[in-house]
Amino acid sequence: MYDPSNQNPYLQHQQVNSYSNQYANEIAWLHNYYRETKSLPDQWVEYIQPLVTRALSEVEEGINLTHLFQEFILSGVLVGQGFTPEQAIEQVETWEKGESKLLQASKAMK
Repeated sequence: MYDPSNQNPYLQHQQVNSYSNQYANEIAWLHNYYRETKSLPDQWVEYIQPLVTRALSEVEEGINLTHLFQEFILSGVLVGQGFTPEQAIEQVETWEKGESKLLQASKAMK
């Protein structure tokens, strides 16, 4: 069955070349069924759940909210551009450790 955690809802291409035609048709049917039974907003909510879960755990760790909002809004922007939630978080963390002075400064705030 189609798993929204493995594919961005806006990405339309499917990697079915490695499957026989029978499996490719089955996957296409399941994909269409899922899209027809779930609204696009619901697909997105399910897709970004890893971001939500991570943000909630960071709140419990005491990370300041300014930094938390910056990280996860940026991650959401990247998800909208085609990154997986995990790739988005990783990219923002890379920025935080390197080129983003604003993320570094907000992380240091209390």
